[in-house]
Amino acid sequence: MTSHSLQNLINSIYNNYPNVCDPWEIVAIVEALGYTDRAIEAEFGCPNALILGQFIYAQRDQFPFAETSSQSPKVSLKLKDELNIFITQFSYGFVYAVPFVILLILNYLPIKRRIDFLPPALNSLFGLVTMASLITSSGFIQMISRRGLFYMGLKDPVQANRICIPILLMGVITTISISLIGILFGFYQGIAADKYIIFAGVYYIILSTIWMLFAIVGLQYRFAAPTILLGVTCCFFIFRVFIKLSAVESQVVMISIAFISLAILTIFSQIKHRSIRSKFGELVPLPHLSILIYLLFPYFLYGVIYFGFIFADRLVASITTGGHYQLVSSNNLDYQNGMDLALLNLLLIVPLVEYFSYKLITYWYDLAKYMTLAEVDSLAWKLQKKYWSSLSSILLSFGILMSMTIFWLAILQRSQSANILTIVACVGYLFFVIGLFNTVILLSLNQLRDILAMLSIAMLIDFITGYLLSSLFGVYFAVIGLIVGSILFAITSSQKVLKAIERAEYCYFYSGY
Repeated sequence: MTSHSLQNLINSIYNNYPNVCDPWEIVAIVEALGYTDRAIEAEFGCPNALILGQFIYAQRDQFPFAETSSQSPKVSLKLKDELNIFITQFSYGFVYAVPFVILLILNYLPIKRRIDFLPPALNSLFGLVTMASLITSSGFIQMISRRGLFYMGLKDPVQANRICIPILLMGVITTISISLIGILFGFYQGIAADKYIIFAGVYYIILSTIWMLFAIVGLQYRFAAPTILLGVTCCFFIFRVFIKLSAVESQVVMISIAFISLAILTIFSQIKHRSIRSKFGELVPLPHLSILIYLLFPYFLYGVIYFGFIFADRLVASITTGGHYQLVSSNNLDYQNGMDLALLNLLLIVPLVEYFSYKLITYWYDLAKYMTLAEVDSLAWKLQKKYWSSLSSILLSFGILMSMTIFWLAILQRSQSANILTIVACVGYLFFVIGLFNTVILLSLNQLRDILAMLSIAMLIDFITGYLLSSLFGVYFAVIGLIVGSILFAITSSQKVLKAIERAEYCYFYSGY
């Protein structure tokens, strides 16, 4: 079975695909080139594609580079390049943690107020509204980021801007609807004075819109969102320390400045992109809204469930104690303050999780890219080694942060029960960090459905356990729900990642790489 045309086919296959793993891959290549069994028999005198594939695979000894050409020397990154990657990945998440750190520190400073135009009763109500805004808007933020990054990757910011605006409008309409329902519910339950409930509803709409605007502006202007965040944080510091407003009042002023800045920048972006032609010439028609929702709805659910899990125990502590609504309660405020200190550890460690997950995924990509058939068996072992070393580094860093938190608790001289709450919450967030690390890996492998299933079950257990225990024994026991849910999430997600690593080559292929 030798001919000039067959030799040309063999040369073409091994020149373009030097690392074929088995005859079946060659069969797939031959069929992709348009050869049918009938054409193969007529041109090469071979009965079918399988026999031809086996014959061509047997000829690989003619091409010494077939098994070795991909093993190009891997140049290790210089310290400067590695540091640049670390700073880039770390800064994406850390810049959003800076305002929270400053707000938390200033809330604990003993500053006497000179001006008081908002009642202290709004503290707990504003805390609930802030959590609700993060939960509802995070779904739309995921939609904006996923679709916007797709067009930004195509170097077409005009189309990215066009696709993000309808999602923003959907988010605004949704938040307004939820706000109206919440206001009516507040009136019915008598949670607070009517004017405070209305004020909280408007605050919820503005805050939710701000989070979504941050996502859009962050796509169009890389440094705009961090700059605005740091700017309004400085404003908060000025109003809190020098003008001596209360924490809530300073926060309201800060949010107002951020909303105005983001609105102006978004309007400017709209005007700018209307005068710029799309990269593809004429504007590409946007997909129908129903199709857009269908494609992005899983990511919407992921964003909502993710923040829903983080705040599940806080929501329980905010809305129910002993089966009654207690939005304004000193116990609830103490619980929120204790959880804030624990949440600080999570916010500071998330950028590090992003960095180590990025390193693991690029390491996996490089192994898959340069892997030969002889190295397949060692791939799983290498990835497991990298996985455990990365996870150990994350846990060690979190342990250092926990030690600093315990030291900070000793300085604050809070009650023993409040200190225990913070430490227990830190343990809960420690397990959640493990699950978060696994989640980023699974997202890169296109296993979003598995993530949604695991995270949903963990969130339900978190909420139900926290609700039952806080109703029976007191608000501080809501944190047990966080512990139980986080442990379950860490275990199930770790099992999923390790199972994927066992069949790394198949999982990588299945993910579309």
